[in-house]
Amino acid sequence: MVNIFKKVDNSSQLETDPLLGSKAEIQPFWKKSWFIICMVILIVVVFSTIILYVFYHKNGSLNDIHHVESKENAFTFNATTSSDNPVNVESNENVVTYNGATSSNNSVNVEYKSYPTSRVSSIATTNGDYFKQCAPAVTCNPDDIYRTYNGSCNNLQNPNWGAALTPFYRLMNAEFDDGNNTFRVQLDGKPLPSARQVGVTLFYMRDIRNYDHANNELLVPWGQFLTHDISYYPDDIRNDSTPAHLDHCFEKDKTKIPIECETAILIAADDPVYSQYNVSLFKFVRSTTSVNFSCPLTPRTILNRNTQYIDASHVYGSNKKTADGLRTFANGKLRSRILEDEEYCPQNADSEFKDGPLGKSDVQFAAGDVNVNQNLAIALFQNLFLRYHNHLADEIQTLNPSWSDERVYQETRRIVGAIIQVITYEHFLPILLGDEYMKEYGLTGQTTYDPSINSALAQEMTSGAFRAVHNIIPAKFNLISANYSIIDEVEPSRVLLQPDLLIGNFDNMLRGFLDTPGRAVQPSYNNLITNVVFKIPNLDGYSGFDLMSYDIQRGRDNGLPPYNKMRQLCGLKKANTFKDLSDLISSEDIETLKSLYSTVHDIDYIVGALLEKPRNGSMVGPSTACVIGDSFYRFKVGDRFFYDILGQPGSFTPEQIKSLKKITLSHIMCASSNLGHMQKETFRYVDPKIMSSIMYSCESYKLDLSPWKEVQ
Repeated sequence: MVNIFKKVDNSSQLETDPLLGSKAEIQPFWKKSWFIICMVILIVVVFSTIILYVFYHKNGSLNDIHHVESKENAFTFNATTSSDNPVNVESNENVVTYNGATSSNNSVNVEYKSYPTSRVSSIATTNGDYFKQCAPAVTCNPDDIYRTYNGSCNNLQNPNWGAALTPFYRLMNAEFDDGNNTFRVQLDGKPLPSARQVGVTLFYMRDIRNYDHANNELLVPWGQFLTHDISYYPDDIRNDSTPAHLDHCFEKDKTKIPIECETAILIAADDPVYSQYNVSLFKFVRSTTSVNFSCPLTPRTILNRNTQYIDASHVYGSNKKTADGLRTFANGKLRSRILEDEEYCPQNADSEFKDGPLGKSDVQFAAGDVNVNQNLAIALFQNLFLRYHNHLADEIQTLNPSWSDERVYQETRRIVGAIIQVITYEHFLPILLGDEYMKEYGLTGQTTYDPSINSALAQEMTSGAFRAVHNIIPAKFNLISANYSIIDEVEPSRVLLQPDLLIGNFDNMLRGFLDTPGRAVQPSYNNLITNVVFKIPNLDGYSGFDLMSYDIQRGRDNGLPPYNKMRQLCGLKKANTFKDLSDLISSEDIETLKSLYSTVHDIDYIVGALLEKPRNGSMVGPSTACVIGDSFYRFKVGDRFFYDILGQPGSFTPEQIKSLKKITLSHIMCASSNLGHMQKETFRYVDPKIMSSIMYSCESYKLDLSPWKEVQ
């Protein structure tokens, strides 16, 4: 073996090597430059490791090394579930005692630095105006263990924060041309380009029929379902004549043109879709403002009619009247009705959409959110969680037979709200934002409540960033049978406000979302939701719908800052010229933007957000991720009832939290449908014909309710 590696040198000792010189001049290896460089590198690595090791033991974890501006962002707490808890609570009389629950021997000692490495600091100056001028007086009981219906009294220092009928939060001051109400104009004084023109020029026929083979279509209905939990602001339709006025926008007599026409979305005469149908505008009605609620704030201020917490208010209602109307007041259950041997939400006999814009609907559901019938996906999930509430109420009543209807209802409501939080933070957001953004914006780990954080939904989120995720809405929803064959395809835009198809197809729709790969992320919406043409009932004419045009126009209506300002707010370099956008936007798109907008400072936020290249394993660009990340950080840290916060009167016990953390959307779907097998990662695409081995029986998806068993 030695001879194999022995160098045979037949050269003369007098021969020279052009690189080394004569053989007699060869240096020992330890004097050679490559050896010296290697040793220097080794010394640097060793000393760096020692420094990191010392820092690790001093500060807890390598993951805790962050750059922070102040110590206010670092939280250390020693939480227990006993009366010895350092949290200042006057009384624990309302705290329920559960099996293995609250005692000084069951304390949870946690040392955790729950701060993000990036935070978006609001520079708006108007966030306090409503609370100074219009907010109602509220009396709170600090010992309440359940949320109020309208979200008030969550923050005991600011009891109206996050409540229904309070304003959206602003990251930046609203941008209106007159400083109060009229749409923003470009820097040269010209109007912004028509929202439809922007959509057609930048995005028309850009739809790429590629699939996201990592994730299924369930991301879409969950995103919409989540949105309806935290946001609702209707159009300002004061009477039946408001939409009708928009039929007179082209009157020859200019004095007869209604004021509503100022914000209608104009369609060019050569539009590639609507010109052949003689459709010259999309009717657009502005959002309802605080003025409608006897609170004349300036600039134009939008009130959120839903609670601004992730609390399942869309299932139960954001006020007591709605919540009571949905209850049976027996065994903690919600009202429902049986159709074709399946349980569905009760019928809303007073629905304004029974004779909707696309035709008559015989099925109009009632739920905590008035938009339950908006589309099939929302209707599906509202019914899914109605069924799960009633299933869970039965389980809890069986577990604690002495509990009253009220107690079973409230505890079930509390668990359902927590489950929505778990699914969102543990399963949905990591796919949407990616692991790096999750850590950067403080969305992982144990939550520490911070009463200085206002959880209210940002206007820039609801009217901008979260709408950018409309780019993954598929062109069609598949209905898939039990033998995994497609039995029908439905265009979402064709069944708006008509959930009738859901009856008898509940399981088929669930399978369709589960077993269909999602739409690949791309800078466009699918063409079937941006170029909808429909016949106007009872009239000789056509109308249309373009979700992208409406999203752009809604941002203008709500006074969103332009894209360049949002870039800067999110820590990105402010663009001084169009060329400066090349760090995130392609050169082709930059050239198109030049043709649409007068300057780089005029671009609409959602337009820039859609064009940004996703980063860090996320589905969105940086200026979208920062707004979404900040919003969900505030939903989490600013919610006193968030599921894993300890030391509050309404906190879950450590054992209950462990049980909740194990739940996935698969648990909900198994308990609320006739599906037989599910994958553990519900949002991941699994081909049931090829990968059935990683789909588990629904019998294995059970929420462990033993920690809720009350000790007698």
